Amino acid sequence: MKKKLFLQLVVPLLSLCVLFFLLATDPLEGTRSQDLVQLSVIFREEDPVWSTTRDGMEQAAADLGAELRFLVPAVANDAREQETLLERELNAGAEGILLIPADRGILQETVKKTGRVVVTLETAMEGTEGCVGVDNAALGETVARSALNGVRKGGTAVLLDSAPGDNGVRERLAAARVLLEQEGRHVMQVMPTMDKTVMERLTEIVEVSKPSAILAFEPSVLEDASDLIRTIRSDPTRDWKSIPLLYGMGSTPAIAAGLEQGHITALHAQDDFSSGYIAVVRAVKAVRHQDTDEPEPLPFLLVRRENMYDEDRQKLMFPVCR
Repeated sequence: MKKKLFLQLVVPLLSLCVLFFLLATDPLEGTRSQDLVQLSVIFREEDPVWSTTRDGMEQAAADLGAELRFLVPAVANDAREQETLLERELNAGAEGILLIPADRGILQETVKKTGRVVVTLETAMEGTEGCVGVDNAALGETVARSALNGVRKGGTAVLLDSAPGDNGVRERLAAARVLLEQEGRHVMQVMPTMDKTVMERLTEIVEVSKPSAILAFEPSVLEDASDLIRTIRSDPTRDWKSIPLLYGMGSTPAIAAGLEQGHITALHAQDDFSSGYIAVVRAVKAVRHQDTDEPEPLPFLLVRRENMYDEDRQKLMFPVCR
């Protein structure tokens, strides 16, 4: 009788314990970490302006099973330091690299010799799994065309050469310069020197040369230029006709605020979240030897204050709305 009672009470209890253990234990737990694709992301500058792109990367990593390591050179747009970071990450076992090149001329040979998966953003390079980004020449032309109404023939437009080097930002600037000069506008190209930043030089030029417009070709410098225009507009002694109009590209919170407050006249925005997501997808598939199509250039939209809250543009300017 006691034995029968034991079987009736204890055996079901043991069965429940085993079932609970099986339910509480992930059968893939022991192998999942081995299956994660190890990717290193090397920015060309401090990454706040890349935060939405990074969000897209992290979402793709969670969806596909990848682990991301984010790195930034101590000095913005320092291609030599990017080269050092690239070599270090490969030696540490990274299976793939997501790279925003500061200068492909400096980085090209190192990329070719990696023997690993490399996907670039913004700037195309040989020997990679492709570049995720806009058509840089088309973007530069479009930014310049937007500025034509703000610069009369013979007037001056200042182009901010904020990322000197062989890269996508320079491609945008070069295309903009060609169009503006073809349309009879005078162009001044401003780049940093050993002792002055782009913005320090721009501040001097605005005071002396009185340009009609300023064109920025990357988000970080558009933020800085917007701050400069804000400062100028707050000066009650300033003649409003002498305040240059500001054009550019990007969709950070600071840029959205500058557009809303009228410091930025017009800008072009792309889907930064998708660019980060697509880049990780390409890298993970390449590491796993899965076929991928050649990436198409990302679209971009003209955004002005009067249309920034239209549904399609709002999603680009305020990614939280997606």
